[in-house]
Amino acid sequence: MLIFCHELTIQITRKTVILPHFKRYQSRVKDENINSQTLLATDYLNHFNEVHMLMDMLPSMPDCIEDIREWTPKSYQEHFTDSVFTAKELAIEAYEHSPEEYRLPFEQTITQMDYLIMQTVILVEEQITQNNLDDLQRVVEDYTPKMVVLIEKCGSIINGEKHMTHQDSIDHYFDEDEEKLDGEDLDQSTIDDLFG
Repeated sequence: MLIFCHELTIQITRKTVILPHFKRYQSRVKDENINSQTLLATDYLNHFNEVHMLMDMLPSMPDCIEDIREWTPKSYQEHFTDSVFTAKELAIEAYEHSPEEYRLPFEQTITQMDYLIMQTVILVEEQITQNNLDDLQRVVEDYTPKMVVLIEKCGSIINGEKHMTHQDSIDHYFDEDEEKLDGEDLDQSTIDDLFG
């Protein structure tokens, strides 16, 4: 009972400290392209959308690998430091006050996206080096629906949706012990289930 009361006191104290800052930043981001509920900005997704577009072009334009090689993971703060986003400094500041119910799943999803891209780059480079365009096509087809699901999930979190996906279903597609899936295996009904 004492432990429960102690934990409850900590939670109340933490909320009492954080809430005024959160409310202040809600007001500050109101006229910017930053969500006032989550204090997150969709501009961060541009970091992934660009490489995702290049990856989809690879089977018909293998030379795109040169641009893809230049892509590296960037934290939310790093992205906005380097961006031309009008309210970049505010975006960086507000991020520190984003509620954990949004920020933690957001960061988890970013980690999955970084991993998926980096692993796919290794696979496509191997196929391009071997001039194996059929397998290159299969690698990209396997990558694309996974990335689409993650980008959609990330956008949903940024826009304040707390229950975007069934995590176990998404984890299935990243389980290295599972049999590798071809792109056609993730049909629309499966994607719908992930967002059910």
